[in-house]
Amino acid sequence: MSEDRDGESAAVVDCGSLVVLTAGMSGQHGKDVLYSLLLAQLVADRKYKRHADPVRWYESYGETLERIGWVVEEHEGFSRHRPREGPYGVPSLVRETFSRFADDATVNGAEAAVRALAAADPAGRAAELFEQRTHFERAGAFQVGVAEEVGGGGVGGRGVGGVGGGVVVVRVGRVWFRGVDDGTGLVRLLHAEFRAADEVVRGAQVLHLNEDVHGPLRDEIAEKLGARVEVLIAPVAPVGG
Repeated sequence: MSEDRDGESAAVVDCGSLVVLTAGMSGQHGKDVLYSLLLAQLVADRKYKRHADPVRWYESYGETLERIGWVVEEHEGFSRHRPREGPYGVPSLVRETFSRFADDATVNGAEAAVRALAAADPAGRAAELFEQRTHFERAGAFQVGVAEEVGGGGVGGRGVGGVGGGVVVVRVGRVWFRGVDDGTGLVRLLHAEFRAADEVVRGAQVLHLNEDVHGPLRDEIAEKLGARVEVLIAPVAPVGG
């Protein structure tokens, strides 16, 4: 991932997550977000199967993030998704999930990223990676995150060593699902249409990065991830200015 940003928000597939890095985020803080979310997923994957035991998978995921310096500001526990109408796809699911804890710009950015990924070449690295990592047969779990760098002060707000001077905040919509209705096709999650009988559960968190905790761990995290960064992180497309 480049240290330079071009002023646009960018969508990135990060293993089984889709992450929006908003305009104005420094290159180092973008890496912090992507590497942290990747590490949390890989640690959880070693312990549990996300499609078979999503509750404990998410517990492990959250524990890793907290251990490496991510502080939970807001938390919405998991609850059954009950749509206003159906069938419904991942874009509308993400919109409704984010609308509960984010402003319109964040909601729109999250949905736009999902739609951009759904429209991407299914044989391309980003779409293929997301589909492979988020589900097995008719069950799975995925995350959509929107990360921004806020202000120039506060917790962890330093502008040294190439690190941006603002506080990094990530809003994460967390989903797990199990297809029950025989009419729900889940070969490609991004084009699935869920029905009322399907078990779709959602939750959300707002996290900020504590620079004092995370900063000394950066090199260790990068070393642990190693070559997996190039394999498990894939850009999608710009998603707006």
